[in-house]
Amino acid sequence: MHTKESLKEKLEKNNRSLTEETIEKYLRSWRIDPLYEDENGIEYFDDLAIAKLNQGIILKEQGCSDTEILSVINKEIKKPASNPINAPSVRKTIPQPQESLKRTELESITVDLTSQTLMVLAESIAQKITTDIADKIKDGDIIQPAMDFGKLRRDNEILAKQVEKLIEENKKLSTRVNLLLQEKAKFKQAFGSFYIKQG
Repeated sequence: MHTKESLKEKLEKNNRSLTEETIEKYLRSWRIDPLYEDENGIEYFDDLAIAKLNQGIILKEQGCSDTEILSVINKEIKKPASNPINAPSVRKTIPQPQESLKRTELESITVDLTSQTLMVLAESIAQKITTDIADKIKDGDIIQPAMDFGKLRRDNEILAKQVEKLIEENKKLSTRVNLLLQEKAKFKQAFGSFYIKQG
């Protein structure tokens, strides 16, 4: 679900010159209605509204009038006819006069939500959550540190094997040096670079 502010953020990715007033004008002119409005008056739009706005903006840039845009976006972007979605119906109920409450408190609005409408709401919310999580993963650099950690771990394993190999070679060299020192001790220098083996 998207508020008008988040609509602006989504649409700014393609068109940076949009203002909230322009988006408000487009919503009214092209008859793009919110999916619902909460008790604070905040209107919520679905992904279909974003698709319609994007299409309308493209057509506006091509010089189409609002009437042409209205007819195009309402023709092209529709749900399949085999699965029609019923919008919530609003019914005004007025209680019986024998109740002792004030008239303004007596009038209430009852909203009948069909299972299809609830399904659309659930899908829209799930899509929003999925999109938000994907954006967080892209923006938050969650994957990159994990990849870097994997590379570092692999490099550490390679280095550990190389260190083990060097330690083994060092042991062999140390043994060889000891053997050569023992052999050298058996010889005595006669003169210059000549040595004589001792008895």
